[in-house]
Amino acid sequence: MQDLDQTIVTPGKTIKFEKIELRPHLIILYPQTQFKQIPLPKGTITLGRGQDADVRLDDELVSRRHCAITFDGIRVTVKDLGSTNGTFVDGEFVEEKVLDSDNRLQIGKMVMKVEFKDKSEEAIDKALYEAATIDPLTKISNRRNFFDRSLGELALARRNNYFVHTIMVDADHFKRVNDTWGHQCGDMVLKEIARILNEEKREADLLARYGGEEFLLLLAGISPEDARKSAERLRKAVESHKFSWKDTVIPVTISLGLCSRQGENIGKIEELIAECDRLLYVAKEGGRNRVAF
Repeated sequence: MQDLDQTIVTPGKTIKFEKIELRPHLIILYPQTQFKQIPLPKGTITLGRGQDADVRLDDELVSRRHCAITFDGIRVTVKDLGSTNGTFVDGEFVEEKVLDSDNRLQIGKMVMKVEFKDKSEEAIDKALYEAATIDPLTKISNRRNFFDRSLGELALARRNNYFVHTIMVDADHFKRVNDTWGHQCGDMVLKEIARILNEEKREADLLARYGGEEFLLLLAGISPEDARKSAERLRKAVESHKFSWKDTVIPVTISLGLCSRQGENIGKIEELIAECDRLLYVAKEGGRNRVAF
């Protein structure tokens, strides 16, 4: 009788796996349209907008030679190269810093991270990132991604003393839409509003679904007057759009609350959101389908 505690010897049956080689990747997280994973070689590469940069970044706020990334075989370090708008890690300006996977590197409008991984993880990582940052219904950024992205935007505005503007958008009488035509119709309305806002905003503006029928935008580097014009353009675009459901035209408008701050008066993103939420209430009390600022 065989001893059940004895290991059975099967020559040649052991599966041999290839040795996993982890190497650092620079991952562009934002904008999502520019998502890519760049393997980092041992040594130093430069990031910038110029032709001579090793990794070219299409962003008007990025200097021609903005910063350098160095991998010494163990650690990854970022070094600012005297850029015009600075290099930021987790919202703080840095001259040189060792990066780990928890850090978020921002240069200009772009957000990146460094992660050690093998080849099999690269495709999975993109899918997981999209699931964590994109609202599944409207296919725009979710609240978490908006908050992460805004850290660098606010730090850049404080450093350069320019304006940032937050806009809270709410679909008017949305409960009536759901109650009258059903939740599928309500979903259609939200998707169409998100599409309109995404098409009408500037490319550099941040847009996210904040929750329910509310959307949030962050605009930077323009005057309060231009921000008001942008908000009014969004309002008119939704008002003039024909929302139809099963051959029925659905009347849809939006109300907007606009908060503007400059430089050191900007504060935290939560404070800006609270203020534009208050102004949104003013817009609704004033009759809806309008911008309050």
